[in-house]
Amino acid sequence: MARKINGKLIERMRNGDLVPLLNFLKTNNEKLRLEVRQAGKAFVYYKKCKILELGLNSYSIDEKYFENNSKPTDIKNQVINNPELYFKQTLSVVDSWLQKHKKQEFETQQNIAINNQEKDDKYIILDMEYNFSQKEIKERVKRAGFDLLGMDRKTGKIVFFEVKKGLKALTGKAGIETHIKDFEKFIYKHNEDEFRKNLIVDIQNIVSNKKELGLLENFDLPTTLSIDDIDLVFVFEPLAGDKDDYSKIYKEEHRKSASLREFRTIYVSENNLKLI
Repeated sequence: MARKINGKLIERMRNGDLVPLLNFLKTNNEKLRLEVRQAGKAFVYYKKCKILELGLNSYSIDEKYFENNSKPTDIKNQVINNPELYFKQTLSVVDSWLQKHKKQEFETQQNIAINNQEKDDKYIILDMEYNFSQKEIKERVKRAGFDLLGMDRKTGKIVFFEVKKGLKALTGKAGIETHIKDFEKFIYKHNEDEFRKNLIVDIQNIVSNKKELGLLENFDLPTTLSIDDIDLVFVFEPLAGDKDDYSKIYKEEHRKSASLREFRTIYVSENNLKLI
């Protein structure tokens, strides 16, 4: 199933009862991102945490954030009539959850997405938390997500970005080796034609829906999207003293992945989140 927001839901956000919600998202785009999802839904993220799952007739939030708090009792009413109150409450709860669980990369990931949207930026970030559609895939593949999906504005190349903060994030189940293997699995293995075609459809829908909602400016898709030119880039935010050790760890993880492809690394900092 492709990523595409239900047309009636888009109309509600543009001209109906969800206009206040859309306006709030637009005026708070330095904190919140709406993403296009499957089953006609839209998700709203704050620091990479899903704080609203919006369907045509459904409104929900991930209950894991409310370990010691009471979640909103009437999400629908708040989202429609008082989105400012809804997000004030949920953002506070998520901040507490993040502080407790020490998810270092979460805020960095969304900040990178927010800071790479200008027409002069090298890349445009189109989506967060991308998972491939498995439409027409006969042998379904274990689900794997990519932090950010974007495009090189000049060349039109499709790019996946994996965000890492600190050396501990480079290894293990969600480390560099795993991400390279996942990229190879979807882009270069036996289902590659179907996965690449599904990716193109998703990108077209994401851009179309976000333009309809006024959430994507200064960008138009190339006339022809190439399914042959897709890249994976690692984005690394070093902690104190990390940068010198990054290269050694990356080379070892790349070797373990057995990939014959080379992958670029972009270094960012809290004060400079531009992907260049």
